[in-house]
Amino acid sequence: MITFTAINPILRKSCIFVALASLVGCVSTSPAIKTSFYTVNGLTGAQIDRELRAKGPLDGHALASAAISFEPVSVLQESSKDGCRFKTAKFRVKANLTLPRWAERRSSKDQNLRRAWDGLSKYAKLHEEMHVKIAEQYAKQMGDSLMDLPTHKTCEKLDKVAEKAFKGLLRDHDRAQRRFDAIEQKRLAALFAE
Repeated sequence: MITFTAINPILRKSCIFVALASLVGCVSTSPAIKTSFYTVNGLTGAQIDRELRAKGPLDGHALASAAISFEPVSVLQESSKDGCRFKTAKFRVKANLTLPRWAERRSSKDQNLRRAWDGLSKYAKLHEEMHVKIAEQYAKQMGDSLMDLPTHKTCEKLDKVAEKAFKGLLRDHDRAQRRFDAIEQKRLAALFAE
């Protein structure tokens, strides 16, 4: 079972809506992905399975995980005689992926076990990368939704409206991630039932 862990703190207004006056040049919205591995040992499928359950993320309830958060990279407001609006609003995804690594992969003489492991570990990586792709769509929506907000009389009023929109998108993001996991679990269950 592969599980998604969402670390999506509601960013405080002071963090999201602070003017980044020192920002110069192009700002990257590419995801910042860090991958760490946990090592499993074993010479048989049963031994590896026990190790996965003992050492895997979420107390062994997951094979792999993705901890995702959103980082403002360029969120600027501007005030004019007409009021306050967003001048720029760009976010990027920060993700910490946790994947398994089989210590005896190279030394194992069991070709079937190696092939099964390779498929499993490849799937785990692709699955977690899909969680990042889903988050990237929401990072773009977050920026777009702030840019689409109308001008408000004060930046404080704009902040309140923006915070509400941002919280709604975080909820939508969490639902999309859980929906993806549910679909994948059903798909895998159907494959293994054949």
